[in-house]
Amino acid sequence: MVEPPAVVQIEHHTRRLPDNFDAALYLKMNPDLGTAIDPIAHYLNHGFQESWRIVTLPRIKMSDSRQFDPSRETVMVVSHEASRSGAPILALNLVQRLSASYNVVALLLGNGPLLEDFEDAAVATMASPRLKNNLPYTQFAIEKLCSDFNFKFALVNSMECRVVLEPLARHFVPAIPLIHEFASAYPNSAALFSDAKLWSSDLVFSADITWESAKDLCPALKPLSAHIIPQGHCALPAPVVEQERQQLESDYLRGKMRPATDTERKFVILGAGYVNFRKGADIFIQCAIKAMLTPGGEKFRFVWIGKGFNPDVEDGYSVYLADQIKRSGLGDRFVMLDETSAIATAYEEADLLFISSRLDPLPNVAIDAFDARLPVLCFDKATGISDFLSFGGLRDSCIADYLDVDSAVRKIFALADSSELYEEAVAKSHAASKIYFDMDRYVAELESVGVKAAVRAQQEKRDVQLISDSGLLDSSQRDARLYVRAWASGINPQSPRSDFQPDVYAEQHGVEIPGSDPFADYIRTGSPQGVWNNA
Repeated sequence: MVEPPAVVQIEHHTRRLPDNFDAALYLKMNPDLGTAIDPIAHYLNHGFQESWRIVTLPRIKMSDSRQFDPSRETVMVVSHEASRSGAPILALNLVQRLSASYNVVALLLGNGPLLEDFEDAAVATMASPRLKNNLPYTQFAIEKLCSDFNFKFALVNSMECRVVLEPLARHFVPAIPLIHEFASAYPNSAALFSDAKLWSSDLVFSADITWESAKDLCPALKPLSAHIIPQGHCALPAPVVEQERQQLESDYLRGKMRPATDTERKFVILGAGYVNFRKGADIFIQCAIKAMLTPGGEKFRFVWIGKGFNPDVEDGYSVYLADQIKRSGLGDRFVMLDETSAIATAYEEADLLFISSRLDPLPNVAIDAFDARLPVLCFDKATGISDFLSFGGLRDSCIADYLDVDSAVRKIFALADSSELYEEAVAKSHAASKIYFDMDRYVAELESVGVKAAVRAQQEKRDVQLISDSGLLDSSQRDARLYVRAWASGINPQSPRSDFQPDVYAEQHGVEIPGSDPFADYIRTGSPQGVWNNA
């Protein structure tokens, strides 16, 4: 007697599948389920209450205010999140500027208060914190985006978004990482940066100092090239704050930076950024102590503004900073404040911005300060701002020796004691910043890099197809896309077969199509024999 098939009981009277539920995705992203289970039945009976499971692709939200224009080409801008911090603000500015000429799709690997701004500026937005560092999920997301849009190129803002590079390359979308970070900030940086170069059409660094850091820690990059393009001055999205509340915030800042009890005007040194070791808040405090102990130091007040100072709720860095401040006896000559929506007021009230960071590629706070006619002091070799100050002729007055507190304090005294030196620093830095941090120039240069990369990507696509169809690739080199990318990028290139040497062929024979792959050219021209065939 044949038994009837088992019936799966689904208690679906009070629940239903998400609108974009993808059964195949559900199984692939939840491998613990195996392949024999019914994904729909599992979700309706169990998966709906297992919040950690990936159920659907992130939704592509089309803009309510900006229509897709089929007569325009389409580009992608990738940001690691939508917070009101440096990299996302730059990404938003890129979306806004590029939207004047392109359909721009924003891919966000995290959420944040700028999400609505991205959605207004882009024709379409995909956002999900689950994409970050999840290559399989990102591969599905990129596949979906590339099926809906034909991308000319993608600007990938910061190494925090590196998970998108390989999926984009496999869809022949030239990915251009905008690298603001020091390589030394990442464990296993040699592998991370060589992998980024492998899957990218071009690398763009915001400062020479970060490119040098990458080459120092990633030997594979040393013989290669990169673009050095300082980022443009970003327009800060206006925070959603009531006018009365904003005025109260400004008044509060002024009261802290220049209290009414002061009997004479202080020279206010501003520090800004998240309170952590990299930003050098402890060095900022050391400079305040050194200045206070130096004759004439009573004229200074040091003020730090930023998130992360929580000595009452953490047992790490903040606790030691609080103890350092207390034991120093700085009193009201040192003020630690939380982040503010009235940062423009802080620039107005300060006399000098001090970037005390150990590593800080090109902080937006410094670029904003230059625009506000506020001079900036930094350490040599610790930030790309030192490159700019040298460019502006301010090395002697505004760049202290590397992490040297004594040197920094001498520079502070010199600027405070000489109105001529101070005004020179203001005028030179403001004028030079208009050239160095020109956003129109920045976007134009990135666009030029992207347009050229798009041409090369199409040639790579033709080369990969030709090599794959030829059947001539050795069994050890089954991945034609990886093979072509390795030769195009210069990262660990391999011979496609034991009887062909691509480097010798390129040198001795050359290629008919500039930029094409040597092995593809060899196949295209009828496999001419020569010294390149020697084992």
